Amino acid sequence: MMHKFWQRTVNILWIGLLVSLPITSMPAVVKLVGSDTVASPSVLFLFVLFFVWFIPFVLKRGKLSFISIPFIGFLLVALIATVRSYFLTFPPYENISIFRNTVVAMITLAIGAAFYFVTQAFSQNEQKLNQSMKWVNVTGAVVVFWCFVQFMAWHVMGGYPQWLRDFHDLYSVAPLYNNRVSGFALEPSWLAHQLNILFIPFWLAATIKGYTFHQKKIWKFSVENVLLVGGTLSLLLSFSRVGLAAFLLTLLYLLIRANIKFVHWIEAKAFSQLSLDQQKRSHKRVWISIGINIALILVYLLLLIALAFALSKLDPRMENLFNLSLGANNPLLEYADSLNFSTRIIYWQAGWNVFNDYPLLGVGLGNSGYFFPEKLSPFAWKLIEVRDLMYRSSALLNTKSLWVRLLSETGIIGFAFFIGWCYVIWQASRVLENHHRLDWQTVGLAGKLVLISLVFEGFSIDSFAIPYVWISLGFVTGAFSGFICSKSGQKSCEGDLS
Repeated sequence: MMHKFWQRTVNILWIGLLVSLPITSMPAVVKLVGSDTVASPSVLFLFVLFFVWFIPFVLKRGKLSFISIPFIGFLLVALIATVRSYFLTFPPYENISIFRNTVVAMITLAIGAAFYFVTQAFSQNEQKLNQSMKWVNVTGAVVVFWCFVQFMAWHVMGGYPQWLRDFHDLYSVAPLYNNRVSGFALEPSWLAHQLNILFIPFWLAATIKGYTFHQKKIWKFSVENVLLVGGTLSLLLSFSRVGLAAFLLTLLYLLIRANIKFVHWIEAKAFSQLSLDQQKRSHKRVWISIGINIALILVYLLLLIALAFALSKLDPRMENLFNLSLGANNPLLEYADSLNFSTRIIYWQAGWNVFNDYPLLGVGLGNSGYFFPEKLSPFAWKLIEVRDLMYRSSALLNTKSLWVRLLSETGIIGFAFFIGWCYVIWQASRVLENHHRLDWQTVGLAGKLVLISLVFEGFSIDSFAIPYVWISLGFVTGAFSGFICSKSGQKSCEGDLS
């Protein structure tokens, strides 16, 4: 009886973690943890699960996948780089405590690591993995519905009614955005991030593979088919430019895969009607392949130009998309400023300059901002946002990019470990996608799409405490562990809830 009660309790905690993932900055949690940005109630569920379930799981010789080794290496490098930072000379910066700053940064990384390890341990059990994916779909459905409510309120009611604003204030410390949906996230770009990194990859993969984690269908469509449409529309309505670019990159990857199959199919059809010798066949095949690929590239370029033109008309920030003046003193930054994107590039440049000075181990977690005042380009001081943050804010500037942060704060060594971990996850995803089981194929393809989206999303988000990448890659790692267990003849992995 106690065992069933304990198992049920852990299940409820896990479901609570998954359901609360879309909420990123809840006022009640902000007061509790003292963070005004990443303050999700999912962290509270994670905290309890980590200490009451995951640690006992490890102590009882619970197995973690070997593909976690590069990530553990990254954690050790980050710790070494941060300890080493106390032997560096830091520029003065408004008396902000270096010790407190590094402790907070290490805690956020620990939170991200805990999300990853708990998710992979929980997902090793095939039944639990499938149940988890069902709850991810339920959570995503709520997000899509709430985005639809926000869109309808703004466009049909002519503005957000008071009841909607009051409800919004219960789960977010940020205001609602005019003409942009934000779901339950702090801002629209964070909504786009969670859609691109958690929800859409699994919905898109399930749609491509023709698989569903649910038994029932909506007419002839699976739950994932319907959610994919709703999630894509929500992403578009967020008007997140990096989010849209990340989504287009995943589509490009899928189109390349489809193109390869399409070209092979065309070649097979063409050569089935020819009776040439082998040499002529080979020569003809090359020209057919080149012609088809050029035609497809032209089609994609036309579609991309049409999309860019539509964005320039729909998004006020993009109205100068086709206005590049090469006569300016700094044409690229001036062009980026006309698109309201220059501050991001300025922060990336500053972080890169920090990396140039400390290339091996960086300056330690959370410390790159101390060097920004001397690393910012002259153009940066023309920007109001930079001056406000420098002179009217008590917070450090940050890189606004995961990739630049990894380089500037953990150096090339930490960056290499992180990229190595991503590479191992990609290979595990490839193995899963090549399996005959559709559920593993779906998770494997989703893992690839997550990593592809992260290429661009990594230029928008830099906090380790945002859980979506850890959760998604944790699912892939857990599924791969299940695959290894089944291959070795075990009926189940160690990742049950006993």
